[in-house]
Amino acid sequence: MSSPNRDLTFNFGEAFRIGLAGIAMIAVWLGVYEPFAKVSLIGFAATLFGGFPIFKEAFESLEERKMTMELSMSIALLAALAIGEYLTTLLIIFFVLIAAVLEDLTVGRRRRSIKNLLSFMPDQAIVLGGGAMKVVAVTGLQLGQCVVIKPGTRIPVDGSVVGGNSFVDQSTIAGESLPVEKRVGSLVYAGTMNQSGALEICATGFGENTAYGKIILAVERAERRRAPIQKTADRLARYLVYFALVAAGVT
Repeated sequence: MSSPNRDLTFNFGEAFRIGLAGIAMIAVWLGVYEPFAKVSLIGFAATLFGGFPIFKEAFESLEERKMTMELSMSIALLAALAIGEYLTTLLIIFFVLIAAVLEDLTVGRRRRSIKNLLSFMPDQAIVLGGGAMKVVAVTGLQLGQCVVIKPGTRIPVDGSVVGGNSFVDQSTIAGESLPVEKRVGSLVYAGTMNQSGALEICATGFGENTAYGKIILAVERAERRRAPIQKTADRLARYLVYFALVAAGVT
């Protein structure tokens, strides 16, 4: 029930919808305010309000002529309403809303993790040119340019050390917390932290072409990619829904 445009943080609207569904479920179970013998006003109203996200996405799926989880669930909910199973309807809505919130929070946590990874990549670099140093955007660098790394700053490019001596924290790349000594000829990586001394680096890669950039791209692809078994399950589930609808109609 989540979508790329949906807010990925738990908000008061979702909390109110879940809380209302839970309270209505208890009220229906206890038989609170039942003026009609066969229709539960509380159950009916709470189903419409609590199940609105489900019904909305089901209607969109119907317009696109796609059988989705929301559409099959809406059919089940409407069928339960038709036979007066209000408690069952509210119970399903209650747990579906909770599952949707947990899913969104999980996706949001993954995306925040990717954002944190990106924060380790500097967007500016100090380059040597004409005997002077100047600050340029990393996107404007060229391979082979000499980049100066001051102590206490993150390295913006992959490259080899051509001057200076220092210790570099490479935990973002290798996971090793102990600093590694870097001298002339040593390789350094973007996203790592220069600690003790200044370094001059000949850039061999920047942006997506660095080891750290490739790690971020791999994480993003893994976040977007669906497992093959999940695709197979979705396809089989669609056929199962069709079979269930036909069987229900025959019954």
